[in-house]
Amino acid sequence: MRLRAIWIISIHKETSEPLFSRCFPTVEACCKSMSGGSYVGIPPNKSFVNALRMEVGLADAGIFVESRDKSNKPALYPTFEINVTENKRLWPIVVMENRGLIYCALPLMPQEAYTSQNKSDVSLADLPSVSTAVEAILGLSQCVSLTSSMTSLTPALTMQLHQFVNTCMPFGNVMCTNPALTTQLINPTGKGKAKQPFWNPGPHKGKSQVVIHIKEEIRCMQFSHSEVQDVLEVYGSVICKVEVEGTAPEICVNLTQPGSDGRGLAVSPEVSNVENTAVSSRLRFRPCNSQPLCHYSLPHLTEPPIHGAFKLTVNNNLATVHMQLQLQTGMKNQFQQLEVHIPFSGLQVMSVKPSPSVGSVSVQADNLLVWNVGSKFPTKTLTATLNAICKLRKLQKKTDKQQTDTTDTLPSWERSLNSCALVHFKVADHTYSNTRIDPQSIIISTANKVRCSITSECVSGQYKIWNSEGEVPITAEMPVQELQDLFVQ
Repeated sequence: MRLRAIWIISIHKETSEPLFSRCFPTVEACCKSMSGGSYVGIPPNKSFVNALRMEVGLADAGIFVESRDKSNKPALYPTFEINVTENKRLWPIVVMENRGLIYCALPLMPQEAYTSQNKSDVSLADLPSVSTAVEAILGLSQCVSLTSSMTSLTPALTMQLHQFVNTCMPFGNVMCTNPALTTQLINPTGKGKAKQPFWNPGPHKGKSQVVIHIKEEIRCMQFSHSEVQDVLEVYGSVICKVEVEGTAPEICVNLTQPGSDGRGLAVSPEVSNVENTAVSSRLRFRPCNSQPLCHYSLPHLTEPPIHGAFKLTVNNNLATVHMQLQLQTGMKNQFQQLEVHIPFSGLQVMSVKPSPSVGSVSVQADNLLVWNVGSKFPTKTLTATLNAICKLRKLQKKTDKQQTDTTDTLPSWERSLNSCALVHFKVADHTYSNTRIDPQSIIISTANKVRCSITSECVSGQYKIWNSEGEVPITAEMPVQELQDLFVQ
């Protein structure tokens, strides 16, 4: 969130200039580009002070001013709208009073806010820029002790305010307004007096450590059809969190991905150098705790970690379910979560007679059959099966007397046949692609005694197994060449 300008104004009538003001030209240029013809520029300091005094009631308090006192004007405190010219008004000016001084901020708003003419429908709760402006001027009021008796600022106080603005809202970007942290940023303490990175403004106290987390997701669609090929996508991300004293160190790690040859690896701007070999990628970077270090995808993997077979048949109001899961080689047989969800669209499960080889079966939300397989597949067979008979009933939709329900283009039982089972799983300390980072290979530039730890997890994305008794959801390829030949003729 960014600010266009900030002001500190005294309540004394004899002063027409603000005690302190700061405009951000880069943000103003962005605002002018966004708002186009509806752009309203920031007036000079003297004009702004006079207009704001009139709007908040410090000037012309005993007379009726239509733009300020009309009864149908929406009250959007703590924001105010001031007249810049006869036809242009500046909004929203966020105003707060502290110790007899008026603190103001003008945030950069979304594009639609500048084109909207009706302020009565605006909800301040839906405008995060206003909340950011309140936080900014609240921090500004706490960083320097100012009183209402001041008509001007000393050079020392002006320097402190500029230091706060330069450090905590550079180029209008509000980064940090906490008084305790801003004091440490402006006047760092310690032997080295090193500057802290913006994503970790407070100095770290305690043991230094580097934590690298690999999160891998698997998306799969299995059709159990000889003419349709199954689809498998394996992708992941690496996040590095650093807690060391001083500045953010430069780190080198070896990311090992067998069979990838560095293909499908996308690194963030924090990575300054990448060296790819046959099975690994060496990354050199300065970490940013709020951003992933890199993303990767592995298209060479074609075998799903869990192979499934799903068969659903419906006869009148009875549904017969057969589900089989087979754990494949390379997948760890230790799950934090392993569930299969079988939805019945437009139907209600009245009762179920399950017969699972492992785990338990329950009905959720009236039309969702949930098979909780457990934490492991049977060690000998690595196979889990479910046979169940469900008694179904069609859901009765409530419609108006004057309207007819035309949403059911297919019978409920036919839509159930064209359904799929969704597999949800999560495995800790494991990646299906065998992507890993050796803690012994991590090199840290600025610290010697740093504890390095590597964590990983493998989770399911959209893991669908389609009913072999229903239609296969495929799309036909467009006959491009035939269409071109027709146009040529």
